[in-house]
This record gives sequence, C-alpha cells and structure tokens, in this order.
Amino acid sequence: MSRERSLELLLSVLGGTRVGVTFGLARLDGLEDFRAAVPVMDRETHEREVQQPLGFGILEPDDPRTAHLAQGDLERDAVARIRRSFCGAEAPRRIAMLRGPSGEGAVDRIARDDLDAFAALSVPRAETHVIDRAGDPSALLTKLEVFDPDVLIVPSALTCGWLEAVRRTPLDRSLRSLRLVLAEHDVGKSIRSRVTVRAAGWIGPSGRMALPTLRPPRRAMTLAMGSQIIELLAYTNPEEDGRRVYAERTILPEHAVLGMRYELVVSSALGFLRQRTGRHVRVVGFEAPSEHADVPRPRVVRLPPAPMDVKLEGCTVSGAWLTACIRQVLHREDPALVMAEIGPDPRSVSRGHAASFSGTMKLPAAFKETELAWLARTGAHRVERNNPRGLLVRVELQGFVSRVLPRQLSTRIDASLRRRSPAYAFLRDKGDILPPRVIVLPTGTRRSEEQRRIRELLGPVWVPDCRVQ
Repeated sequence: MSRERSLELLLSVLGGTRVGVTFGLARLDGLEDFRAAVPVMDRETHEREVQQPLGFGILEPDDPRTAHLAQGDLERDAVARIRRSFCGAEAPRRIAMLRGPSGEGAVDRIARDDLDAFAALSVPRAETHVIDRAGDPSALLTKLEVFDPDVLIVPSALTCGWLEAVRRTPLDRSLRSLRLVLAEHDVGKSIRSRVTVRAAGWIGPSGRMALPTLRPPRRAMTLAMGSQIIELLAYTNPEEDGRRVYAERTILPEHAVLGMRYELVVSSALGFLRQRTGRHVRVVGFEAPSEHADVPRPRVVRLPPAPMDVKLEGCTVSGAWLTACIRQVLHREDPALVMAEIGPDPRSVSRGHAASFSGTMKLPAAFKETELAWLARTGAHRVERNNPRGLLVRVELQGFVSRVLPRQLSTRIDASLRRRSPAYAFLRDKGDILPPRVIVLPTGTRRSEEQRRIRELLGPVWVPDCRVQ
C-alpha cells in the first residue's frame, strides 16, 4: 500500500536527522508505532520542534530530489483522467494555467507535471500556457484572449470574477473557446460565466492533498492517500457548541464518519511530522479503493477556517461567540456589514512584574509546570506578562456611518459577550477587562484585500465576513 511506502520513505529520509533522533524515528516499526511515538503538533510547535532543526525544510526548493520525496507522480494519472473526463467527448486543444510561484518546490513541480499529464491525453497533444504573474487584469485578459484556451486552470474561482470585471461581461464572451474552468479553491463561489467550474484538486506544502472527483457535489474532492500520510482530527461544530472541542486522537481517513468535520493532519518525507494544517473538511461520501489505496477514500468538501478563540486577561472568549456578536449587534437601521475583524487590542496589553525569587528554591512536584517553578530553576528576578485586556473590532460598513455608531457597537458587543460568558462579565465588572474598541475601516478595504489575494495567483481568495485574527 502506498501509505506504508510513504512511511518507509519518511523514516529513511528523516530517521538520521536531528529530528529523527529526537523522536526515535529509526526505531519505529509500522504506522501505528509512528502514530503512537510522534505527537500531533500545531503549526507553532511543528515549526519549533521540526522545521527549525531541519533548517525549515529537508531540501532546497530547486533540489532535483524534491519530486521523488513529494511522490506527486503516484496519483497523477488519476488526476489527469478525471480532468479529461470533465471536458466531455471533445479533447481540449489549448490549456492555460494561472499559478504564481509558491516558494515550495514540491508544490510548483506537482502542479506543472499535472498540467503536462493532462495535456498529453489529447491527440494531438494540447498546447499549454502558464502565466505566473498577474499585474493589470486588463493585460492579463488580453494575453488569454490571444491564446484562446479551451480549459482555464486557476487557483481560485474568484479569479474568473476578477477578469470578468474588466469588461463587465461573462468570461466566455471574451474567451470564445472556453468551456471548462478548473479551480483549486473557492469552487463553490459563483461567477457570471455559464462555463462549468470544477475542482482541479488540492496541493499543499506537504504534497498532494486531494484529487478531483466526478461525483457530486461539484466542489467535492477525494483525499489523496497515496503520496503522503493523511490523518483526520475530529472536532465539534463551533456554531452549535460555542467552542471547538477536538478529539483526543486522530483517525485514519478510511475510518471517517459521513457528515463529520475534521482537521487534516499530514506527514510526509518533505519534512512534515503529524502537523495540524489548519485546513478543515466535511466528509460527504466515499470513493472506491484505488491502486494506491486499498481502502475506501473519503470524498470531502473544504470548510472555511473556524474562528479562533481569543485569550484575554483571565478568560478565553470563544471565536464563534465573537463572530455571532458582530452579526447580531447591527440593527436594521444601521449600515450593512461588509467585513469585520476581531482580535486582541494591542493598546490593552498590561505589563506586570512577578516578585523576586532565589534560584535555590525547592518546590513541591505539583508546581513543576508552573511559572513559579521556572523562576526557581532560573533564578530570574522578574517576569513580564503581556496579556491583552480588551478586544479590537475593525469593521467595514456600507452606508452612512454616524460618529456615535462605533461607541454604540462597542456597547452592544460588550453586552452580548456579558450574556454569553459569565467569566467575561465577572472580569468586566471588576474592571480587569476593558470594553471592546471599535474602528470603522475605509470603504473598499475588503475589495482591496481580495484583489491582493487574486494577484498572488496562489491559494484561496474568499474569507468569512466575520473573522477572528
């Protein structure tokens, strides 16, 4: 099975490194042993424990061994065949791909090789054109008109909307031969053109994440289980439970439950050891086993990033509560919400100093993991604590904004959080937490951010209207 081969490659490459010695990779025997010995790490922990000792990568981006470690060729034929099936009876003659450089050699190599394999299925071979820079949308649209592609591969479906805005017409009126758009992100977002939009697949820094699928829904993809090790970490629905509650252990993809939400955990020979990606999916079905995976493969749809919780002085405020507050505090007579960003207020950071302690202090074992124990070990005389005491809410509104509206929104948000969180209400009454500070952003801020993301030609463009930073 390819998953076992991926593990063997990972252990052979990383086993002799400093990271391999730390986690004892050379002594591991099998996937279950690997999952028991290596803990699941969030991005910060993975960067500190794995990436930094490896020099932020096992290979340089242009290293010729990158393709071998990424194993992108294992499921490339399946990707090319499914893309060809999207085209119907008539094979494409010209294929254009808009994709900027990611800085990850494996990611760029897999994407280019996938394009070549797709073009090779046409007889005669389809002509390809890759555009990795996007400056002026009008100039970019002119380049595409000259090439006149049958198939357009874009990082986000919203890239098509950006091009349609140039002449305020559907994209298929400018590109007469266009009949299929393949998008890696934001596939569910609508565009004006009547051209079919399908999922192109999904490639992450650790390798291939998912393959396109012929089965509905159109934005669904099949998890790639051949080129890297993918695990699923289940969590509760934050919209129902207020906060995300994660499971204690990961499961393998074939054990996924239909309808459940999961965060992807990846391991690969490119220098990834059970890293939580921060990418969330919901299982909508299963595909039959393939030559590279002899177990059922989950078919998933991507979910927007769940709102993060915000840690304040003395309590943690649920990200789901924060986003709900923003939507509920705007009344009918208020301007419409365009975008909101919520996070800790830098102005509310408090600086406190601990008392002095001697380095010879002896403490009971119960204090081993506390700040007091650290002071006793190091002999430090003081510790600075930077704890935000309030929230900063940045909103963009559509319509007339009165001078008193920011203050009114602050009062409403504060009252809503008091009702939802007894801990927040208690600390507010004591004065330990300050009322939220609200700033109204200039009109067009969200649009400018979206256009910046589009011009990068890499990754998703759409973000939730209310998000926690």
